[in-house]
Amino acid sequence: MPTGDSLDLILRALGYAAPVVGGLAVWSVTKYVRLLHVEKETEQVRKDRDALSAQLAEARQQHETTRLALTDRLDRLRALYYEARDKFYRLRRAYFELRNRPPEDSTPLAPDRAAALEADRDEARREVERLQQQIEEIARFDGRLWLRPPTGPVPPFRPRADRKAVVISVLNLKGGVGKTTLTANLAATLATADRQALVVDLDYQRSLSMLLVGNRERILLHRGGLTVQRFLAGAAHRVSDLTGKAKDLAPDVPHCAVVTNSDARAGGQPADSLEETENRLMVEWLLDRTRPDPRFFLREAVHDPGLDYGYVLLDCPPRLTTACVNALAASDFVLIPVVPDPVSTRAAENLLRTLQRFRAELCPEVAVLGVVPNMVRLHNGEPTRDHADALTELKAAVLEVWDEPIPILESCIKHDSAFGRAAAHIDTDGKVRLAVADPKVGPAFRALATELEREIRRHASRRAAAVLAGPRAPARSGR
Repeated sequence: MPTGDSLDLILRALGYAAPVVGGLAVWSVTKYVRLLHVEKETEQVRKDRDALSAQLAEARQQHETTRLALTDRLDRLRALYYEARDKFYRLRRAYFELRNRPPEDSTPLAPDRAAALEADRDEARREVERLQQQIEEIARFDGRLWLRPPTGPVPPFRPRADRKAVVISVLNLKGGVGKTTLTANLAATLATADRQALVVDLDYQRSLSMLLVGNRERILLHRGGLTVQRFLAGAAHRVSDLTGKAKDLAPDVPHCAVVTNSDARAGGQPADSLEETENRLMVEWLLDRTRPDPRFFLREAVHDPGLDYGYVLLDCPPRLTTACVNALAASDFVLIPVVPDPVSTRAAENLLRTLQRFRAELCPEVAVLGVVPNMVRLHNGEPTRDHADALTELKAAVLEVWDEPIPILESCIKHDSAFGRAAAHIDTDGKVRLAVADPKVGPAFRALATELEREIRRHASRRAAAVLAGPRAPARSGR
């Protein structure tokens, strides 16, 4: 039987242990209650997951049903389109034969026959355009039209070591960011006697053509078939077919040449415009997959080792047209000009997501060279507060979207009236006046060119390292 001292010691020990035991009891109850809550939440998550899986399966079924319905509609439209197109060309041929009869042909004409033929021709053309628009709507609904795998031979994407030209697409799917002036002035800055620059106007707005070539000269190029749309629509797409349409810009812009585009206002038929050519190539390829794949026409030319240009800069439109997809499939790099504001930030994010899909399925070699802040407002040599905040937000957004580091280039191009003055005088005397010639603008473009050349070398060294590492790491080659 414990003595008084022992009993006192035991009671004292129990007194010390009571809070610990009580705390353990409370902790155990709390953990048990939390476990019950977690089990309930887990069960709810399972139910939500099952419900979402069912909704996803239903959505997939609906998508497949819609796809089959659209495919059937596309087949019907295909037949109607070819029928309407053949009718249009028959009527067009008959109308021109009637209108261009030789003077010695004295066969009397039926009253108003030419007018009736002209009306029928115009109606047939409208029908062709209506059907083409419906086909384009289906293509936009599909969303992955341009990512379809090729069905025939495709020109190879030649490694940079096997050709001279660095091919850069200047692209943003948002308009108004100054990509045309950036393309022209950057080409003039990069070009040297040893590494000349070729710029190609792939934008249906043809701003680059109007900036670099006077109106009279553009008309002559259009009538002579020396335009980018004639290259795309041609039967062959060799390097000579492209460079044969280039206009040398010297002496106004030394070591530079441009391939322009034009429309009916330059004196041709509406069907000769870039937008009509793009739509026709897209529709014909969509309806007849045995045709040559129009996504790779430009690659065949600019990847030819015989192309004697150091830089090819492609001024792209603000949407995924046939010409824009050609540019992406041919490019080593995409350069993204942005105006530092929230709208441009979101546009850059959307463009990067689009480029991710294209790189995964159509042009795995393309890389993003950088983002160029353009038309930046400066105060004491630094971006204003709102532009600085937008650039900070853009840096964070780019990191979330792209799987590789993308530099927000430090050599921003400030907003300057010199750009507007340069674009205003081309038609007065035919001389090209680029803003880069202005002593306030030129240094920024020279700094930008230096940054871009450094990035190009960095990408080249990374690719070379990847090639060298390949034989030593066969286990990763299948990734």
